[in-house]
Amino acid sequence: MTLGRNSLKWIAAASMLCDHIACVFLQEGNAEQFAAWSFENRLYLFLRIIGRIAFPIFCFVLVQGFLTTRNIRKYLFRLLVFALLSEIPYDLALSNRIMDLGQQNVIFTLFIGVVVLYGIQRFSKRPWLQGGVILLGCLMAFYLQVDYSVFGIGCIVMFYLLAAYPKQWFWLMAVPFVMMGNIEPFAVLALPICSLYDTEKEERRMPRYFFYLFYPAHLFILWAIFEICQKIC
Repeated sequence: MTLGRNSLKWIAAASMLCDHIACVFLQEGNAEQFAAWSFENRLYLFLRIIGRIAFPIFCFVLVQGFLTTRNIRKYLFRLLVFALLSEIPYDLALSNRIMDLGQQNVIFTLFIGVVVLYGIQRFSKRPWLQGGVILLGCLMAFYLQVDYSVFGIGCIVMFYLLAAYPKQWFWLMAVPFVMMGNIEPFAVLALPICSLYDTEKEERRMPRYFFYLFYPAHLFILWAIFEICQKIC
């Protein structure tokens, strides 16, 4: 069985939706609460584990898009625009504030990642400059407090550097997620899915910006449903 790019995006979107449902509607329990194994805590943990699959797939698809795009400037522009559009829905859904500078949405992470990849490609004959670009990208991710921070940039860079070695990256890509600890090691479940990717797979085309719009739209809808439920209850 093989998967095309849209299939991977659908899997990642479904996984992300599960994760955000848990974040918006279920409260994170402490160790004692989880020890009690209430239904809410079980459901929360299950949905968050499923949600770990999304980010590696999005990083993988991002790299594939970078490798095949005809216009890197337009690619970066799209990411930046949708990162900005997604920030208010992201803050509303996850912190119930219109603006929360404590953490920025994951599209900013993807944007910085593509900037880093462009720098790596641009300075292909100057390894020291490539290292500087990666370091700068990690610093940007850290100080801007984007989702997944430095680990997110590292994941994107590893997918890019190991793109020509599919048999090797399957194992090496597990390293950054295992290092993150907590429930993040479950992100390795995404790697077998990514390994099924076939560049020649023909699939039904989705509207051009469907998956870009899905991110802010589903966050806003989840927040709106939560607010309505709060008022009704």
